[in-house]
Amino acid sequence: MRIATLSNASVVHTVRWVEWFRARGHEVEVWSVEPGPMALRARALPPLPFPGALRYPLAVPALRRGLLAFRPDVVDAHFVPNYGLMGALSGVRPLAVSPWGSDLLVTGVSNVLQAARARFVLGRADAVIADGENLAAAARRLGGGDRVHTVPWGVDVRAFRAAPARVPGLILSTRMHEAVYDLPTVLRGVRETLVESPEARLVIAGSGSLTAALERLARGILPAGRVEFVGRLSPAAMADWLGRAEVVVSASRSDSTSQSLLEAMASGAIPVVSDIEGNRPWVTDGEGARTFAPGDAAGLARALRAARGDPAWADRARRINRERIERDGDSGVNMERIERLFASLAPGRR
Repeated sequence: MRIATLSNASVVHTVRWVEWFRARGHEVEVWSVEPGPMALRARALPPLPFPGALRYPLAVPALRRGLLAFRPDVVDAHFVPNYGLMGALSGVRPLAVSPWGSDLLVTGVSNVLQAARARFVLGRADAVIADGENLAAAARRLGGGDRVHTVPWGVDVRAFRAAPARVPGLILSTRMHEAVYDLPTVLRGVRETLVESPEARLVIAGSGSLTAALERLARGILPAGRVEFVGRLSPAAMADWLGRAEVVVSASRSDSTSQSLLEAMASGAIPVVSDIEGNRPWVTDGEGARTFAPGDAAGLARALRAARGDPAWADRARRINRERIERDGDSGVNMERIERLFASLAPGRR
């Protein structure tokens, strides 16, 4: 198939998605306003000096010219407010739209105009791919109807697995530094463990608009020398950290199926995560994870203490989580489902 992927080229999810389809022998071209790694070979769209609400729609004429020249069998657009909108405005069909979570669960319901934008995009999609049932339900409410398909992206079970030696006391955060992931609660919740356990340390991967503020907060409330910001990691480096971590913490206030949760489960790092709708199909408190209420730093501290205080339970949780990922979260199996969906759309190409 000839697949035209519209997505943020700087995001690792885009890279993994495109690499998977290319490895299957499909001809995949990527269009992106944001620059990505050279190996992705993304076609640059004009980064016009306007706010995002205008920048993406104003790039549609250039995108449309590229799509008409490429003649894709399917247009594969990611994240509803920007590339989903561009795909819908281009008029090139068939169009598959993949929301990523916050675009429907947060942005899509924040005001009438943003909800209307989501309805416009989903109403013009030939297929909508949601990676969790809560996201699928939101897509149906916003006009996706029976064209919504629930398929977790999953993780590469060969790449994400436990390392030969786990590092005692290594607590890892892998979420981006944005408000929805609530890293201040992580910093406040981990403080007690860092004070009480000399071997414990917190490693914070990722980056974002709040990185500088988070670094200042960490310096102000955490013991010196016990927290490290390591920035964005390559997939291989992320797998290495996860394979060695004792615990992974996430205080996200909203998620569909969290890739970071699935990666932790596959790698044997015990999840200590917020009790939100997107996490519950995969883990519950006491079964594979320890959970806490969103925004509750004291609850996070208790959950972290419980996760680290019972080695026998932790070993069982690791086995349960790995088996669950191999059964339901194998990206090779799940991406084949998406591949078949794309193929079912291709015969109707105009």
